[in-house]
Amino acid sequence: MEIIFKRLALPAFIFFLPALVTPAQATPSHDEARAVERTTQSRLSGSYYYFTVAQLLKKNGDAWGAIRFYKKAIKLDPASPLLLADIGGLYISLGEYDKAMAELDKAIEAAPDYPASYLRKAELLTILKKEDEAAENYLKAIELDPANNRNYLLLGTLYARTNAFDKAVETFRGLLRLNPDSVMAYYYLGKVEFERSDYDKAAEYFLKAIDINNHFGALYHELGIAYEFDKEYEKAIDAYKLGLERIVGDTSLRGRLAGLLIQQNRLDEALVQLKTLENYPETRIDAKVKSGLIHFEKGRYDEAIEKFTSALALNPGLHRVRYYLATTYEEKGELERATGEFALIPAGDSSFVDAKIHLAYIYERQGRIDDTIRELKEATAENPSNQHLYKLLASILRRAQRYGEAVEALDQAVALDPDNTDLLFAKAVLYDDAGRDEEMIKLLYKLIKMEPENANALNYLGYTYADRGIKLDEAEDYVKRALAIQPKSGHILDSLGWVYFQKGEYAKAIVELEKALEYLPDDPVVMEHLGDAYLMKSSKDKALDVYESASKIDPGNEALRSKLEKLKAEFKKK
Repeated sequence: MEIIFKRLALPAFIFFLPALVTPAQATPSHDEARAVERTTQSRLSGSYYYFTVAQLLKKNGDAWGAIRFYKKAIKLDPASPLLLADIGGLYISLGEYDKAMAELDKAIEAAPDYPASYLRKAELLTILKKEDEAAENYLKAIELDPANNRNYLLLGTLYARTNAFDKAVETFRGLLRLNPDSVMAYYYLGKVEFERSDYDKAAEYFLKAIDINNHFGALYHELGIAYEFDKEYEKAIDAYKLGLERIVGDTSLRGRLAGLLIQQNRLDEALVQLKTLENYPETRIDAKVKSGLIHFEKGRYDEAIEKFTSALALNPGLHRVRYYLATTYEEKGELERATGEFALIPAGDSSFVDAKIHLAYIYERQGRIDDTIRELKEATAENPSNQHLYKLLASILRRAQRYGEAVEALDQAVALDPDNTDLLFAKAVLYDDAGRDEEMIKLLYKLIKMEPENANALNYLGYTYADRGIKLDEAEDYVKRALAIQPKSGHILDSLGWVYFQKGEYAKAIVELEKALEYLPDDPVVMEHLGDAYLMKSSKDKALDVYESASKIDPGNEALRSKLEKLKAEFKKK
């Protein structure tokens, strides 16, 4: 019976047995003593039975059932620290922290020298974020059971979690004094030094742990990461490879190695590792997808398509993979297949908007403007807070000369970012396209007030006045301000030249327009302006040359063609 008590850590049964004897029974008769012994043994036997049932229920995950039988056992032995500590642990697992603390305090009061009670209490205090009190209880457990390695590990990791790194190191070194071959002590010392960004020392500790146990996969993992953070990439690769030599089936290590090889652009080497990972169910899909992305990156579209397709066969719901597949078809030029795959990606998926943008781009290339607009509108409906989508939609609507809708789309973008001067400028340009001059000019004034150094707004307003032949002095001022900000802008030089042209200062106009043409040698507008200025200075041969060059670039410009034909006719008359 004594052996059973020791196994159950129930010394209280023996130590408290004299308390059952009253003073009047100090010298009991033989029969009385036998009766007391039989009663005590019966109680202990019942307590052990309930304890055994409770342990079985706990093992099967029935915490409340286990507590019920622990309570039955405690009724028969209310001072058992094991029973009290165990029931406290169950209450912790159930989140009943007040009840857990009450039971653990009873356990400590009943047997102050029972270390397990302090360990459980430390666990509870850690959950309650009372780390200092938790550490005190771990220290008490170590004091009572100094040969228990686990106590040091628990205390050391607590210190590490609370950034008390010096105390953590001291604790783990204390464990090494007790057990010089403690792999976990070296492991956690490495983790602490890693957290302190001393990657060399961290690697040193991990290597010591590997010397003791070279089949502990986490060590190679942590060693490789330490080398990665220290930018010792070759050493990291070697660490992962060494781990895989000893633990072939460690998919975590192999995945880490593949990822690092990809990062280092050693793509073919990465493919070798990924091919192995395809053999394991837990990494098969991810390996196929990463292999597909590598093949895509290297322009091997057929191989990429095979990998993405096989991944989708394993899980058709991987819409991001379908997006990769569709993009590969698009790059390969198989646009019908691409649009088919993009269209399968449902609303609500993270790839939906990207798929719509791709569809819009494909349709726009095919001249299917209405389809392009439809796809972009669906994208904005899915993600109404993305101002870039509205800008893209507005640009397509502008190209389709649907200016009213374009303004509405841009208004949505402006509503999201009212002080974005780029958006406001784009809106002003749209007003110009739509013939809404008053609104355009008003918006440009607002822009210049908001941002006096906005060269685009200054130039646009100045050119607008010059092109209409109004407020030319004001136009010159705006354009010169813009030119001071961007002195090498061909567009602004063209504006200044045109201001001078409208003011009748043709010599000045030619100087500025010739400068503009140096920066924009293929711009038909600048050429036409310069030709007009040459004409006004009677340099008809020069005008003819630039008109002809401009007409080749912009053959659909009827006004330019008319000027050219008229000038040619004059030369023929001569």
